[in-house]
Amino acid sequence: MHVFIDTNILLNFFHFSKDELDALNNVFASHEHGAATVHLTQQVCDEFRRNRENKIKDALKRFKEVKFSAQLPSFMKGYEEYEGIRRLSGELQVLVKSITEKVDADILAKALLADTLISDIFSRSKIIETTAEVFSAANMRMAIGNPPGKNSSIGDAINWTILLSNVPNKEPLHIISEDGDFYSSLNEDAVHPFLEDEWKRRKDSPLYVYRTLSAFMKIHFDGVAFSFDKTKEGLIDDLASAGNFATTHQLIAKLETYSYFSQKEVERILAAAVENDQFGWIATDNDVSDFLNRVAVPRMASISVQEQRDVLQRVIDDQKERAATDV
Repeated sequence: MHVFIDTNILLNFFHFSKDELDALNNVFASHEHGAATVHLTQQVCDEFRRNRENKIKDALKRFKEVKFSAQLPSFMKGYEEYEGIRRLSGELQVLVKSITEKVDADILAKALLADTLISDIFSRSKIIETTAEVFSAANMRMAIGNPPGKNSSIGDAINWTILLSNVPNKEPLHIISEDGDFYSSLNEDAVHPFLEDEWKRRKDSPLYVYRTLSAFMKIHFDGVAFSFDKTKEGLIDDLASAGNFATTHQLIAKLETYSYFSQKEVERILAAAVENDQFGWIATDNDVSDFLNRVAVPRMASISVQEQRDVLQRVIDDQKERAATDV
């Protein structure tokens, strides 16, 4: 299976998206394990780096436009819900201030979860460069009016030219993109007829398009998580069976070298902390607490198992106590 993920799909993780980071992780991980071939172009990487800040800026603008403080008229004061609403409004404003400060710092440090994963993907992937030959062919497409391409932007044409050259004959191509240039003007979910005909004529294979990662995943993935690294998978397995504290500390030190952990990997780590006392008992040791605070606490809202949430609450309390002591 040959897959192309357009820049707009990557940038959506810095805006408002229904897709999950784990879906992106799974697609690229499947590439590493031979289940798919993901074609990552220099054009996509450059577009991502150029547009990341603007995408974040717009998302923050929309977030800050939301009114988080309750405006209650005076005649509501006599109702029992009045004080509850005011209290919850105050708590919400505190949380908004807190998350805004953390997010602003992580944006500058490029340390958002999406930054971490996409940076990891770029560093691990073979990136297809835009050569003079590719640029010339794409420029010709634009000049004669062949899609994809709009508003004198050559980027889509460059990506399409690369895909025509790199995907083997008789191999279907799956394009994941919101870009209307890949779609029919009569059916917004169907592939552009010109591109479909060109792909069929030159590659003797079908062309498929998807507007979201989730739409692609729903059809082609069975929900089984792929791991970026078999070694990392083994380390997580070892956490569940570690026989003493020293071994657990060693495993945590090795796992600390990995920048990104998927939701399923975090759940496996927390399950190990619940099931293996040699891990769970030292969850508040500095190194273990720092590790769980980095990889698991940001995902607490997605953790449904109460025992696992209890582990994270211990970590949160430990971090607060240490911060207070440092002050």
